Amino acid sequence: MAAVVACGASSHDARVATADACALPATAAWDAAPVGAATFEVNRATRGMTSRVRWLLAPDSSALLVIDDPAAVENDAIPNGLLFATERTGRVFRMDSVWSAAPSPDWRRLAVGRGVVIGGGERQTIAPESWAAPAARLRAIAGAEPALVAESLRAHSFPVSGMAVVEGAAVTLVADVAEGAPTAPIEFVSLDGWRVRWSCDGADIFVGGRPVRVQDDAPSASERRVSSTGSALSSAPPADSVRWTDGPTLDISAPLARDSVRPMAVRGRVIEARDGRVVVRERTKAGRDTVRDIGPGMPLATTRGGHFILAVAPRPTARPHESPDRAVVYRVP
Repeated sequence: MAAVVACGASSHDARVATADACALPATAAWDAAPVGAATFEVNRATRGMTSRVRWLLAPDSSALLVIDDPAAVENDAIPNGLLFATERTGRVFRMDSVWSAAPSPDWRRLAVGRGVVIGGGERQTIAPESWAAPAARLRAIAGAEPALVAESLRAHSFPVSGMAVVEGAAVTLVADVAEGAPTAPIEFVSLDGWRVRWSCDGADIFVGGRPVRVQDDAPSASERRVSSTGSALSSAPPADSVRWTDGPTLDISAPLARDSVRPMAVRGRVIEARDGRVVVRERTKAGRDTVRDIGPGMPLATTRGGHFILAVAPRPTARPHESPDRAVVYRVP
Protein backbone atom coordinates (compact mmCIF):
# COMPACT_ATOMS: atom_id res chain seq x y z
CA MET A 1 0.00 0.00 0.00
CA ALA A 2 1.49 3.34 -1.00
CA ALA A 3 1.66 6.13 1.52
CA VAL A 4 -0.98 8.83 1.25
CA VAL A 5 0.14 12.44 0.93
CA ALA A 6 -1.87 15.02 2.81
CA CYS A 7 -1.65 17.91 0.38
CA GLY A 8 -0.12 18.93 -2.94
CA ALA A 9 -0.05 16.56 -5.92
CA SER A 10 -1.73 13.17 -5.92
CA SER A 11 -0.03 10.20 -4.29
CA HIS A 12 0.64 8.79 -7.76
CA ASP A 13 2.52 11.92 -8.79
CA ALA A 14 4.49 11.86 -5.53
CA ARG A 15 5.63 8.29 -6.15
CA VAL A 16 6.96 9.02 -9.63
CA ALA A 17 10.40 10.36 -8.81
CA THR A 18 12.24 9.71 -12.07
CA ALA A 19 11.54 10.26 -15.75
CA ASP A 20 8.64 8.50 -17.42
CA ALA A 21 11.19 7.14 -19.89
CA CYS A 22 13.25 5.57 -17.10
CA ALA A 23 12.26 2.17 -15.80
CA LEU A 24 11.35 2.31 -12.12
CA PRO A 25 13.55 0.09 -9.93
CA ALA A 26 12.30 -3.36 -9.00
CA THR A 27 11.35 -3.57 -5.35
CA ALA A 28 11.47 -6.55 -3.03
CA ALA A 29 9.56 -7.23 0.16
CA TRP A 30 11.12 -5.54 3.17
CA ASP A 31 10.50 -4.88 6.83
CA ALA A 32 11.12 -1.52 8.44
CA ALA A 33 14.28 -1.36 10.54
CA PRO A 34 13.73 -0.79 14.27
CA VAL A 35 14.08 2.87 15.20
CA GLY A 36 13.88 5.11 18.22
CA ALA A 37 11.81 8.25 18.54
CA ALA A 38 13.50 11.47 17.36
CA THR A 39 12.77 14.84 15.77
CA PHE A 40 14.88 16.22 12.91
CA GLU A 41 14.74 19.80 11.66
CA VAL A 42 15.02 19.83 7.87
CA ASN A 43 16.86 23.16 7.58
CA ARG A 44 19.11 24.25 10.43
CA ALA A 45 21.16 26.86 8.59
CA THR A 46 19.23 29.28 6.37
CA ARG A 47 16.13 31.45 6.70
CA GLY A 48 14.24 33.62 4.21
CA MET A 49 11.22 35.85 3.83
CA THR A 50 9.39 32.73 2.66
CA SER A 51 10.23 29.05 2.52
CA ARG A 52 8.71 26.29 0.39
CA VAL A 53 8.45 22.76 1.73
CA ARG A 54 8.79 20.09 -0.98
CA TRP A 55 9.17 16.34 -0.85
CA LEU A 56 9.43 13.06 -2.75
CA LEU A 57 8.52 9.51 -1.82
CA ALA A 58 10.48 6.55 -3.21
CA PRO A 59 8.52 4.37 -5.68
CA ASP A 60 7.73 1.88 -2.87
CA SER A 61 7.27 4.70 -0.31
CA SER A 62 10.06 3.28 1.84
CA ALA A 63 12.05 6.54 1.75
CA LEU A 64 11.32 10.24 1.99
CA LEU A 65 13.36 13.14 0.59
CA VAL A 66 12.50 16.64 1.85
CA ILE A 67 13.72 20.09 0.83
CA ASP A 68 13.15 23.26 2.86
CA ASP A 69 13.67 25.95 0.22
CA PRO A 70 13.90 29.54 1.55
CA ALA A 71 14.00 32.67 -0.62
CA ALA A 72 14.98 36.24 0.20
CA VAL A 73 13.44 39.59 -0.77
CA GLU A 74 12.67 39.74 -4.51
CA ASN A 75 13.05 35.93 -4.53
CA ASP A 76 16.84 36.18 -4.33
CA ALA A 77 18.51 32.78 -3.97
CA ILE A 78 19.20 31.22 -0.57
CA PRO A 79 20.57 27.65 -0.15
CA ASN A 80 18.18 24.97 1.07
CA GLY A 81 18.08 22.35 3.78
CA LEU A 82 17.85 18.68 2.78
CA LEU A 83 16.75 15.56 4.67
CA PHE A 84 16.59 11.95 3.47
CA ALA A 85 15.05 9.21 5.63
CA THR A 86 14.48 5.55 4.84
CA GLU A 87 12.62 2.82 6.68
CA ARG A 88 14.89 0.17 5.13
CA THR A 89 17.75 1.14 7.43
CA GLY A 90 16.09 3.61 9.80
CA ARG A 91 18.81 6.14 8.99
CA VAL A 92 18.49 9.87 8.38
CA PHE A 93 20.84 11.88 6.16
CA ARG A 94 20.89 15.68 6.42
CA MET A 95 22.76 18.44 4.61
CA ASP A 96 22.44 22.20 4.85
CA SER A 97 23.39 24.81 2.21
CA VAL A 98 22.08 22.87 -0.78
CA TRP A 99 21.07 24.39 -4.12
CA SER A 100 19.54 21.23 -5.57
CA ALA A 101 19.21 17.48 -5.05
CA ALA A 102 17.94 14.39 -6.87
CA PRO A 103 17.77 10.69 -5.93
CA SER A 104 19.33 8.16 -8.28
CA PRO A 105 16.79 6.04 -10.20
CA ASP A 106 17.28 3.18 -7.70
CA TRP A 107 17.13 5.56 -4.70
CA ARG A 108 20.45 4.27 -3.36
CA ARG A 109 22.36 7.53 -3.88
CA LEU A 110 21.68 11.25 -3.76
CA ALA A 111 23.15 13.81 -6.13
CA VAL A 112 23.50 17.07 -4.24
CA GLY A 113 24.38 20.53 -5.53
CA ARG A 114 26.13 21.83 -2.39
CA GLY A 115 26.09 25.61 -2.18
CA VAL A 116 28.49 28.30 -1.02
CA VAL A 117 27.43 31.93 -0.44
CA ILE A 118 29.73 34.87 0.39
CA GLY A 119 28.57 38.44 1.02
CA GLY A 120 30.54 41.57 0.24
CA GLY A 121 29.81 43.18 3.62
CA GLU A 122 29.95 46.93 4.17
CA ARG A 123 32.59 47.40 1.48
CA GLN A 124 30.48 45.46 -1.04
CA THR A 125 33.53 43.65 -2.36
CA ILE A 126 34.60 40.02 -2.10
CA ALA A 127 38.33 39.44 -1.74
CA PRO A 128 39.76 36.39 -3.54
CA GLU A 129 40.97 34.93 -0.25
CA SER A 130 37.37 34.88 1.04
CA TRP A 131 36.84 31.63 -0.87
CA ALA A 132 39.50 29.75 1.11
CA ALA A 133 37.33 28.96 4.14
CA PRO A 134 34.38 27.60 2.08
CA ALA A 135 36.79 25.46 0.09
CA ALA A 136 38.21 24.03 3.31
CA ARG A 137 34.70 23.20 4.57
CA LEU A 138 33.94 21.36 1.33
CA ARG A 139 37.17 19.36 1.60
CA ALA A 140 36.15 18.38 5.13
CA ILE A 141 32.92 16.96 3.67
CA ALA A 142 34.14 15.34 0.46
CA GLY A 143 37.87 14.78 0.89
CA ALA A 144 41.02 16.45 -0.40
CA GLU A 145 39.95 16.89 -4.03
CA PRO A 146 42.27 19.06 -6.15
CA ALA A 147 39.30 21.04 -7.50
CA LEU A 148 38.10 22.06 -4.05
CA VAL A 149 40.27 25.13 -3.70
CA ALA A 150 39.51 28.83 -3.43
CA GLU A 151 40.58 29.63 -7.00
CA SER A 152 38.23 27.02 -8.50
CA LEU A 153 35.22 28.15 -6.48
CA ARG A 154 35.84 31.77 -7.38
CA ALA A 155 36.18 30.92 -11.08
CA HIS A 156 32.80 29.15 -11.01
CA SER A 157 31.01 31.74 -8.85
CA PHE A 158 27.87 33.68 -9.78
CA PRO A 159 25.76 36.49 -8.29
CA VAL A 160 22.85 35.43 -6.08
CA SER A 161 21.40 38.81 -5.12
CA GLY A 162 20.06 41.74 -7.07
CA MET A 163 20.27 44.08 -4.09
CA ALA A 164 23.83 43.63 -2.78
CA VAL A 165 27.17 42.09 -3.66
CA VAL A 166 26.61 38.43 -2.81
CA GLU A 167 28.32 35.62 -4.71
CA GLY A 168 27.50 31.94 -4.76
CA ALA A 169 29.12 28.78 -6.02
CA ALA A 170 28.22 25.10 -6.21
CA VAL A 171 29.82 21.68 -6.28
CA THR A 172 28.14 18.39 -7.09
CA LEU A 173 28.45 15.66 -4.45
CA VAL A 174 27.06 12.13 -4.30
CA ALA A 175 25.97 10.61 -0.99
CA ASP A 176 25.59 6.83 -0.63
CA VAL A 177 22.44 6.52 1.48
CA ALA A 178 21.63 2.84 0.88
CA GLU A 179 23.77 0.90 3.33
CA GLY A 180 22.65 2.47 6.57
CA ALA A 181 26.10 3.48 7.79
CA PRO A 182 26.04 5.98 10.68
CA THR A 183 27.53 8.55 8.31
CA ALA A 184 26.74 8.29 4.60
CA PRO A 185 29.88 8.28 2.40
CA ILE A 186 30.09 11.47 0.33
CA GLU A 187 32.16 11.86 -2.84
CA PHE A 188 33.02 14.90 -4.93
CA VAL A 189 31.83 14.66 -8.55
CA SER A 190 32.18 18.06 -10.18
CA LEU A 191 32.34 21.80 -9.81
CA ASP A 192 28.98 23.50 -10.41
CA GLY A 193 25.63 22.02 -9.45
CA TRP A 194 23.02 24.78 -9.37
CA ARG A 195 20.75 22.03 -10.72
CA VAL A 196 21.43 18.28 -10.81
CA ARG A 197 19.69 15.29 -12.39
CA TRP A 198 20.62 11.70 -13.22
CA SER A 199 20.86 9.57 -16.32
CA CYS A 200 18.30 6.78 -16.45
CA ASP A 201 20.92 4.13 -15.65
CA GLY A 202 22.21 6.02 -12.62
CA ALA A 203 25.75 6.12 -14.03
CA ASP A 204 25.97 9.81 -14.93
CA ILE A 205 24.82 13.14 -13.53
CA PHE A 206 23.78 16.15 -15.56
CA VAL A 207 25.34 19.11 -13.77
CA GLY A 208 23.79 22.54 -14.21
CA GLY A 209 26.07 25.55 -14.39
CA ARG A 210 25.42 29.03 -13.06
CA PRO A 211 21.82 30.30 -12.99
CA VAL A 212 20.51 32.59 -15.71
CA ARG A 213 19.18 35.02 -13.03
CA VAL A 214 19.72 35.67 -9.33
CA GLN A 215 16.23 34.38 -8.48
CA ASP A 216 15.89 31.23 -6.39
CA ASP A 217 13.92 29.33 -9.06
CA ALA A 218 16.07 30.29 -12.06
CA PRO A 219 17.25 27.50 -14.40
CA SER A 220 20.88 26.84 -15.18
CA ALA A 221 22.42 28.63 -18.14
CA SER A 222 24.14 25.41 -19.23
CA GLU A 223 24.36 21.72 -18.41
CA ARG A 224 27.05 19.09 -18.87
CA ARG A 225 27.22 15.34 -18.35
CA VAL A 226 29.70 13.86 -15.85
CA SER A 227 30.24 10.36 -14.50
CA SER A 228 29.02 9.74 -10.97
CA THR A 229 31.84 7.24 -10.41
CA GLY A 230 34.73 8.65 -12.45
CA SER A 231 34.35 6.02 -15.17
CA ALA A 232 33.50 6.46 -18.85
CA LEU A 233 30.26 8.25 -19.66
CA SER A 234 27.25 6.10 -20.48
CA SER A 235 24.80 6.63 -23.33
CA ALA A 236 21.64 6.33 -21.25
CA PRO A 237 19.09 9.11 -21.74
CA PRO A 238 18.70 11.74 -19.03
CA ALA A 239 15.99 11.46 -16.46
CA ASP A 240 13.47 14.25 -16.36
CA SER A 241 13.70 16.83 -13.62
CA VAL A 242 12.52 15.52 -10.28
CA ARG A 243 8.78 15.86 -9.70
CA TRP A 244 8.52 17.35 -6.26
CA THR A 245 5.29 17.49 -4.31
CA ASP A 246 4.78 21.10 -3.28
CA GLY A 247 3.66 21.59 0.28
CA PRO A 248 2.86 24.80 2.13
CA THR A 249 4.82 28.02 1.83
CA LEU A 250 6.02 29.26 5.21
CA ASP A 251 5.75 33.04 5.39
CA ILE A 252 6.72 35.48 8.11
CA SER A 253 3.45 37.42 7.69
CA ALA A 254 0.86 34.78 6.78
CA PRO A 255 -0.29 32.17 9.31
CA LEU A 256 -0.38 28.61 8.08
CA ALA A 257 -3.83 27.15 7.44
CA ARG A 258 -4.02 24.03 9.58
CA ASP A 259 -7.61 22.92 8.92
CA SER A 260 -7.09 21.14 5.59
CA VAL A 261 -5.12 18.11 6.77
CA ARG A 262 -6.53 14.71 5.84
CA PRO A 263 -5.68 11.52 7.76
CA MET A 264 -2.96 9.36 6.18
CA ALA A 265 -3.53 5.61 6.28
CA VAL A 266 -0.42 3.44 6.07
CA ARG A 267 0.53 -0.06 7.23
CA GLY A 268 -1.56 -0.58 10.35
CA ARG A 269 -1.48 3.11 11.27
CA VAL A 270 -3.43 6.29 10.69
CA ILE A 271 -1.56 9.58 11.04
CA GLU A 272 -3.60 12.71 11.64
CA ALA A 273 -3.68 16.13 13.30
CA ARG A 274 -5.51 16.79 16.55
CA ASP A 275 -5.54 20.16 18.26
CA GLY A 276 -2.25 21.20 16.70
CA ARG A 277 -0.53 17.88 17.42
CA VAL A 278 0.56 15.00 15.19
CA VAL A 279 -0.93 11.75 16.47
CA VAL A 280 -0.75 8.12 15.35
CA ARG A 281 -3.71 5.78 15.72
CA GLU A 282 -3.05 2.05 15.58
CA ARG A 283 -4.24 -1.28 16.93
CA THR A 284 -1.97 -3.33 19.18
CA LYS A 285 -1.42 -7.07 18.80
CA ALA A 286 -3.84 -7.53 21.68
CA GLY A 287 -6.55 -5.79 19.64
CA ARG A 288 -6.60 -2.51 21.55
CA ASP A 289 -6.94 0.78 19.69
CA THR A 290 -4.30 3.28 20.82
CA VAL A 291 -3.49 6.91 20.10
CA ARG A 292 0.08 8.17 20.43
CA ASP A 293 1.04 11.82 20.56
CA ILE A 294 4.09 12.34 18.32
CA GLY A 295 4.67 16.07 18.61
CA PRO A 296 3.39 19.51 17.64
CA GLY A 297 2.51 20.36 14.08
CA MET A 298 0.60 19.48 10.94
CA PRO A 299 1.51 16.22 9.13
CA LEU A 300 2.21 16.46 5.40
CA ALA A 301 3.54 13.09 4.27
CA THR A 302 4.74 9.75 5.61
CA THR A 303 6.70 6.71 4.57
CA ARG A 304 5.02 3.38 4.00
CA GLY A 305 5.14 2.11 7.56
CA GLY A 306 4.52 5.47 9.21
CA HIS A 307 7.97 5.49 10.81
CA PHE A 308 8.99 8.84 9.26
CA ILE A 309 6.47 11.67 9.25
CA LEU A 310 7.07 15.04 7.59
CA ALA A 311 5.29 17.86 9.41
CA VAL A 312 5.21 21.63 9.73
CA ALA A 313 5.67 22.47 13.39
CA PRO A 314 5.98 25.69 15.43
CA ARG A 315 9.49 27.12 15.64
CA PRO A 316 10.22 27.44 19.37
CA THR A 317 12.92 30.09 18.93
CA ALA A 318 11.42 32.12 16.06
CA ARG A 319 12.67 35.70 15.80
CA PRO A 320 10.44 38.59 14.68
CA HIS A 321 11.75 38.44 11.08
CA GLU A 322 11.42 34.64 10.76
CA SER A 323 8.52 32.36 9.97
CA PRO A 324 6.92 30.99 13.14
CA ASP A 325 6.90 27.52 11.55
CA ARG A 326 9.54 25.04 10.42
CA ALA A 327 9.68 21.73 8.57
CA VAL A 328 10.52 18.71 10.73
CA VAL A 329 10.59 14.95 10.30
CA TYR A 330 9.45 12.80 13.18
CA ARG A 331 10.96 9.34 13.51
CA VAL A 332 8.39 7.04 15.11
CA PRO A 333 9.03 3.53 16.52
